[in-house]
Amino acid sequence: MEGSEPEPPNTRLRGRDTETRALADALGGARSGRGTALLVSGGPGRGKTALLDHARGAAGGFTVLHAGGISDEAGLPFSGLQRLLRPLGAEVDGLPEPWRPLLREALTRGAVADADRLALYTALPELLSRTAAGRGRPLLVCVDDADRLDAPSLDALSFTARRLGGTPVAALFTAREGHGKPAGARLPETMGEPTPDALVPGIAELLLAPLEERAVHDILTDSAPVTLASAVRSSLVRAAHGNPAAVLGYLRGLAPAQLLGEEPLPDPPRLPGRLRGDFLAPYRDLPERARHLLLLAALSTAPRVHLLLTASGGADTTITDLEPAEERGLVRVEGDAVVFTDPLTREAIAQDTPAGRLRDAHRALAGAVDPERAPVEFSLHTAAGTSAPDADLFEAVSAAARRAKRLEGRLAASHAFERAAWLSPDSDERACRLTTASYEAYMAGRTERATRLLSQARPLAVSDRRRVTVDFIDAQIAMRGENALDVAERLYTVGRELIPHDRFLALRALVRSADSASLAGDAGRHARAAELAVSLVRTDDPAPMRLLSAFLEGCVISFRGDYPGSTPLLREATGLAEIAKPSELIWAGITGLRLADAPFVRAATSRAAEVGRARGEQATLPAALGFLVFSEFWSGRFPSAAGTALTGLRVSRESGQTIWATQHLASLAMIAAIQGDVDTCRIRARAVASQAGENSLGLAAALAAWALAVLELSRGNAAEAFFRLRSLVHSAPGHGHPTMRLLTAPHFVEAAVRMGETEWARTSLAGYRRWAESVGSPSALALAARGSGLLATGDEAADHFENALALHRACGDDDVEHARTQLLFGAFLRRARLPGRAREHLNNAVETFERFGARLWVRQTRAELRAIGTAATGPDPGPHAAGELTAQQQQIARLVAEGATNREVAAHMFISPRTVEHHLRGIFRKLNIRSRVDLARLFN
Repeated sequence: MEGSEPEPPNTRLRGRDTETRALADALGGARSGRGTALLVSGGPGRGKTALLDHARGAAGGFTVLHAGGISDEAGLPFSGLQRLLRPLGAEVDGLPEPWRPLLREALTRGAVADADRLALYTALPELLSRTAAGRGRPLLVCVDDADRLDAPSLDALSFTARRLGGTPVAALFTAREGHGKPAGARLPETMGEPTPDALVPGIAELLLAPLEERAVHDILTDSAPVTLASAVRSSLVRAAHGNPAAVLGYLRGLAPAQLLGEEPLPDPPRLPGRLRGDFLAPYRDLPERARHLLLLAALSTAPRVHLLLTASGGADTTITDLEPAEERGLVRVEGDAVVFTDPLTREAIAQDTPAGRLRDAHRALAGAVDPERAPVEFSLHTAAGTSAPDADLFEAVSAAARRAKRLEGRLAASHAFERAAWLSPDSDERACRLTTASYEAYMAGRTERATRLLSQARPLAVSDRRRVTVDFIDAQIAMRGENALDVAERLYTVGRELIPHDRFLALRALVRSADSASLAGDAGRHARAAELAVSLVRTDDPAPMRLLSAFLEGCVISFRGDYPGSTPLLREATGLAEIAKPSELIWAGITGLRLADAPFVRAATSRAAEVGRARGEQATLPAALGFLVFSEFWSGRFPSAAGTALTGLRVSRESGQTIWATQHLASLAMIAAIQGDVDTCRIRARAVASQAGENSLGLAAALAAWALAVLELSRGNAAEAFFRLRSLVHSAPGHGHPTMRLLTAPHFVEAAVRMGETEWARTSLAGYRRWAESVGSPSALALAARGSGLLATGDEAADHFENALALHRACGDDDVEHARTQLLFGAFLRRARLPGRAREHLNNAVETFERFGARLWVRQTRAELRAIGTAATGPDPGPHAAGELTAQQQQIARLVAEGATNREVAAHMFISPRTVEHHLRGIFRKLNIRSRVDLARLFN
């Protein structure tokens, strides 16, 4: 094939920047007369051919020769060379003696005498050099699948590739990773036994590694025919193992409903036939014993040599039987472990094996696996090796599933319980195990799996207890993405129906009903569920049940405004929080928020997230991170809060929890407001308002409204802030939240005083002060004192402000609100004609605001300083200051300033380390600095 003016590449190669640069360098060398040769190697589907096509498309002004190796022609000498050189018939005829007849003979008859081989080989670089000179343009030779070429052609091309220096010729080869000379190739004569050489010895080799996950995500974005559900996207990325051909094959093999997450995906997805055949080609050439051992290894979750030898059942089978597979690069033996060099090889082997042989292999493995130490693997092989229900095996696998939960987490337990279900001869037992498997999948964050298992269990659930348990799990799944008010009603009904059957489950259902009502901001529904739940708890019940009782009762009383009555109950709940269970720790964290105890909230919710990850409880992570964010931004940890909220948003989307995705987006809107990022705050708040309206999420709606009010206050627009916060006072469920009406009071008082609405301010402050005095939090008392200062005049106001500052100092964990108090006090002192005292507070405030990137409050504070005729200390924000960074750049800059590495920042923000590095270069340029040290000085 020849193309003198190739079209530019129209498909972007994701994740192959290094490789495309290497190809560009090879083309550049040919253009400048410095001939280059390069071998691109990699496993099947890694993108070797795509890179070669990219090079051909980028070879503008080149003459391009292209041929690919074909297994069926590997036994025909010089067949590959003949296909490559067909476009150069005229140039071959123009070669002088002895090259012309030798080359013609080789290309037409496929034979050449050994004595003429050197002359034939030298004809080829001469032909390519003359062709480039005669056509007045450089030449690109592309040889795809070089390992499938006939050996004489490969020998001739290898000889040529080593002699391209000083010519306008580039030669690019691709081959499967690890392939040496094909059978029949001439090997160099050496002392002793000949050893295989490299495929194309003497030229540079570029090995294609698997793509990074971010690149696979990009391929899905480029190629998917519909917008993929988050869980589907994550599953496909995991199943692809960095292989672009695999992920594209998965896309083609799935129905639209599967891509949208409406129907389950095959587990694992089936490899496309051609790619599967490429993986299997070396496997099929192995001896029977090696193939059998590899089949056993492919079916094992963690293949071990001793396990495979035991399962093989043959006394003559030994570890040496694996050597042919090692020699072909299919596996490595590392101690007792057998490791597939490419994880997709094991999938290909399993998918290509007939059902009967698969069952026999699983049965053999079940007999070799220790059910005590490897319960998940035991359940897998036992179920897959059985063709009919079996009561004894059902009991064994059920016991293994319970062990799996302790040893390997919830998702592993879900799979094991599902396998147990289909071994049971009894339909009721089957329903029980499927229901349990569904719940474990729900807790693991696999919503689509939980829903599928529940749909299988429901028709089998004949008893009232079993039916209502199915309803309970179904309602909990609905908590993730359906209307919060509707879900609260469903869970309340389920809780009542569970009371005669299971008091503990009834309590959990009613607590979840209260949770949904709280997310909606519906104090009435919350109280109804809480009161019924509290009535179920006895004084001698375990601590987790007593924690829930105190938590719920305290929240109900707090919602009514009886803060002195609620505080003892809430403190009792926090005292019972020494429980290493994520859900109880989250409820304890919420209790800490009602007590304004930010350090306790951080400790409890961080622990909940840590334990949840360790147990594989993806379901609890979004809520744990959501309440952790509250504690972080209330105590001024904005870079950390931004990273936590971004992680929470990602985890929520991955596990299908759209309710918590909305909540995390609302938190990000608040962070943007505090940082003065006007556009980002408004975009996020609008998105939250839309999503909250659809699902009656009063808490998220109130937080977004609060964020917009904070933004307007920082811009000096008190009227807009006042009206936004006043709308929360009488907002209905689904549009506001009682707790948010309380927590927004300090900002509402400030806005109301600026508007002259002192009655609104006094009423709001009175409720806030009752709460602050009840919980005794220094930070809450400081804000109450600040509000009193705003409403007072003269020395009385100054005393209130001084008291507020003393309380802030005692707290030491609310730097931004401390700085805002200094700003308001400084403004008061300026108006009182006390510039010396005002200057001290305003300078302290501006330093804090600059440190946290609160650029609009920096502007306000500088304006106050200018009004007393004083320039603020520190550099003024200009075109190169932190205030001009984008929201994402600010988050990266602050994390780096705090000492985070690029990889840590990337993990925190769900971007690649390369993207972090790119943004850092932009940050350094905008800030006119050169190093991380300069960045740390600027932000700290």
